[in-house]
Amino acid sequence: MVKTVFAALTASLLLSGCQTYQSQTMRTRQSEDQLIQQENQRRMAGRLETLEMEIGRVSRELDMLQQTLDSRYSALERKTEQDKRETVSQLSTKVEKLLKQTAPAAPAPAASASQYSGSGYEHVVQPGETLSAIAKAYDVTTKVIIQANRIKDPNRLSVGQKLFIPE
Repeated sequence: MVKTVFAALTASLLLSGCQTYQSQTMRTRQSEDQLIQQENQRRMAGRLETLEMEIGRVSRELDMLQQTLDSRYSALERKTEQDKRETVSQLSTKVEKLLKQTAPAAPAPAASASQYSGSGYEHVVQPGETLSAIAKAYDVTTKVIIQANRIKDPNRLSVGQKLFIPE
Protein backbone atom coordinates (compact mmCIF):
# COMPACT_ATOMS: atom_id res chain seq x y z
CA MET A 1 0.00 0.00 0.00
CA VAL A 2 2.89 2.25 0.66
CA LYS A 3 3.99 1.63 -2.85
CA THR A 4 0.66 2.71 -4.11
CA VAL A 5 0.67 5.87 -2.04
CA PHE A 6 4.22 6.57 -3.10
CA ALA A 7 3.33 6.01 -6.72
CA ALA A 8 0.31 8.27 -6.38
CA LEU A 9 2.39 10.91 -4.64
CA THR A 10 5.08 10.69 -7.28
CA ALA A 11 2.52 10.92 -10.05
CA SER A 12 0.94 13.89 -8.38
CA LEU A 13 4.27 15.69 -8.08
CA LEU A 14 5.14 14.91 -11.66
CA LEU A 15 1.79 16.17 -12.89
CA SER A 16 2.04 19.37 -10.90
CA GLY A 17 5.53 19.86 -12.32
CA CYS A 18 4.17 19.40 -15.84
CA GLN A 19 1.42 21.89 -15.18
CA THR A 20 3.95 24.37 -13.82
CA TYR A 21 6.12 23.85 -16.87
CA GLN A 22 3.13 24.23 -19.16
CA SER A 23 2.06 27.34 -17.29
CA GLN A 24 5.54 28.83 -17.60
CA THR A 25 5.68 27.93 -21.28
CA MET A 26 2.32 29.60 -21.89
CA ARG A 27 3.43 32.72 -20.02
CA THR A 28 6.60 32.80 -22.07
CA ARG A 29 4.61 32.53 -25.32
CA GLN A 30 2.19 35.23 -24.19
CA SER A 31 5.11 37.43 -23.25
CA GLU A 32 6.70 36.85 -26.66
CA ASP A 33 3.39 37.63 -28.39
CA GLN A 34 3.08 40.81 -26.39
CA LEU A 35 6.62 41.82 -27.34
CA ILE A 36 5.86 41.14 -31.00
CA GLN A 37 2.67 43.21 -30.79
CA GLN A 38 4.50 46.05 -29.06
CA GLU A 39 7.19 45.97 -31.77
CA ASN A 40 4.49 46.04 -34.45
CA GLN A 41 2.85 49.00 -32.71
CA ARG A 42 6.19 50.86 -32.61
CA ARG A 43 6.71 50.18 -36.31
CA MET A 44 3.19 51.39 -37.13
CA ALA A 45 3.72 54.50 -35.03
CA GLY A 46 6.98 55.14 -36.91
CA ARG A 47 5.24 54.71 -40.27
CA LEU A 48 2.43 57.00 -39.16
CA GLU A 49 4.92 59.66 -38.09
CA THR A 50 6.73 59.35 -41.43
CA LEU A 51 3.44 59.72 -43.32
CA GLU A 52 2.45 62.77 -41.25
CA MET A 53 5.80 64.37 -42.01
CA GLU A 54 5.38 63.61 -45.73
CA ILE A 55 1.86 65.09 -45.69
CA GLY A 56 3.25 68.24 -44.05
CA ARG A 57 5.98 68.51 -46.70
CA VAL A 58 3.51 68.02 -49.57
CA SER A 59 1.15 70.54 -47.99
CA ARG A 60 3.94 73.15 -47.82
CA GLU A 61 4.85 72.45 -51.45
CA LEU A 62 1.22 72.89 -52.48
CA ASP A 63 1.04 76.21 -50.62
CA MET A 64 4.18 77.42 -52.39
CA LEU A 65 2.79 76.31 -55.76
CA GLN A 66 -0.51 78.07 -55.03
CA GLN A 67 1.36 81.28 -54.21
CA THR A 68 3.35 80.97 -57.43
CA LEU A 69 0.19 80.39 -59.45
CA ASP A 70 -1.56 83.34 -57.80
CA SER A 71 1.41 85.56 -58.53
CA ARG A 72 1.59 84.46 -62.16
CA TYR A 73 -2.17 84.86 -62.60
CA SER A 74 -2.04 88.41 -61.23
CA ALA A 75 0.85 89.25 -63.55
CA LEU A 76 -1.06 87.78 -66.48
CA GLU A 77 -4.17 89.81 -65.62
CA ARG A 78 -2.10 93.01 -65.43
CA LYS A 79 -0.45 92.22 -68.78
CA THR A 80 -3.83 91.46 -70.35
CA GLU A 81 -5.27 94.77 -69.13
CA GLN A 82 -2.22 96.62 -70.41
CA ASP A 83 -2.54 94.88 -73.79
CA LYS A 84 -6.24 95.79 -73.95
CA ARG A 85 -5.49 99.46 -73.27
CA GLU A 86 -2.76 99.50 -75.91
CA THR A 87 -5.03 97.80 -78.46
CA VAL A 88 -7.89 100.20 -77.77
CA SER A 89 -5.51 103.13 -78.06
CA GLN A 90 -4.11 101.89 -81.37
CA LEU A 91 -7.57 101.19 -82.76
CA SER A 92 -8.85 104.58 -81.62
CA THR A 93 -5.98 106.29 -83.40
CA LYS A 94 -6.64 104.33 -86.60
CA VAL A 95 -10.39 105.02 -86.43
CA GLU A 96 -9.75 108.74 -85.98
CA LYS A 97 -7.48 108.75 -89.03
CA LEU A 98 -10.07 106.89 -91.08
CA LEU A 99 -12.82 109.26 -89.96
CA LYS A 100 -10.71 112.27 -90.92
CA GLN A 101 -10.06 110.75 -94.34
CA THR A 102 -13.74 110.00 -94.99
CA ALA A 103 -15.27 113.00 -93.22
CA PRO A 104 -17.88 114.74 -95.40
CA ALA A 105 -17.63 118.32 -96.39
CA ALA A 106 -19.11 120.75 -93.92
CA PRO A 107 -22.89 120.30 -93.77
CA ALA A 108 -25.01 122.79 -95.58
CA PRO A 109 -26.04 125.73 -93.47
CA ALA A 110 -29.37 125.39 -91.72
CA ALA A 111 -32.41 126.85 -93.38
CA SER A 112 -33.30 130.36 -92.50
CA ALA A 113 -35.11 130.87 -89.25
CA SER A 114 -38.06 132.48 -90.96
CA GLN A 115 -38.78 129.27 -92.86
CA TYR A 116 -38.95 127.14 -89.65
CA SER A 117 -40.19 129.47 -86.93
CA GLY A 118 -36.59 130.23 -85.91
CA SER A 119 -36.15 127.58 -83.27
CA GLY A 120 -35.01 124.01 -83.27
CA TYR A 121 -32.38 121.60 -82.05
CA GLU A 122 -28.89 120.71 -83.10
CA HIS A 123 -28.35 116.96 -83.34
CA VAL A 124 -24.97 115.23 -83.75
CA VAL A 125 -25.29 111.99 -85.71
CA GLN A 126 -24.17 108.93 -83.71
CA PRO A 127 -22.99 105.58 -85.10
CA GLY A 128 -25.89 103.46 -86.35
CA GLU A 129 -28.43 106.31 -86.45
CA THR A 130 -30.68 106.73 -89.46
CA LEU A 131 -32.51 109.81 -90.66
CA SER A 132 -35.86 108.20 -89.92
CA ALA A 133 -34.83 107.31 -86.35
CA ILE A 134 -33.65 110.89 -85.76
CA ALA A 135 -36.88 112.29 -87.18
CA LYS A 136 -38.94 109.99 -84.99
CA ALA A 137 -36.94 110.98 -81.89
CA TYR A 138 -37.75 114.66 -82.48
CA ASP A 139 -41.30 114.02 -83.68
CA VAL A 140 -40.75 115.54 -87.11
CA THR A 141 -40.73 114.14 -90.64
CA THR A 142 -37.62 113.17 -92.50
CA LYS A 143 -38.63 115.60 -95.24
CA VAL A 144 -38.41 118.54 -92.79
CA ILE A 145 -34.88 117.50 -91.71
CA ILE A 146 -33.80 116.98 -95.35
CA GLN A 147 -35.07 120.43 -96.35
CA ALA A 148 -33.70 122.20 -93.28
CA ASN A 149 -30.22 120.79 -93.83
CA ARG A 150 -30.32 120.62 -97.66
CA ILE A 151 -29.40 116.94 -97.60
CA LYS A 152 -28.88 115.55 -101.12
CA ASP A 153 -28.67 111.83 -100.20
CA PRO A 154 -30.70 110.96 -97.07
CA ASN A 155 -29.11 107.50 -96.96
CA ARG A 156 -25.64 108.96 -96.37
CA LEU A 157 -25.35 110.45 -92.91
CA SER A 158 -21.88 110.72 -91.35
CA VAL A 159 -21.04 110.04 -87.73
CA GLY A 160 -20.41 113.40 -86.06
CA GLN A 161 -22.45 115.31 -88.69
CA LYS A 162 -24.51 118.12 -87.14
CA LEU A 163 -28.14 118.43 -88.17
CA PHE A 164 -30.60 121.25 -87.50
CA ILE A 165 -33.93 119.83 -86.37
CA PRO A 166 -36.71 122.45 -86.67
CA GLU A 167 -39.45 122.51 -84.04
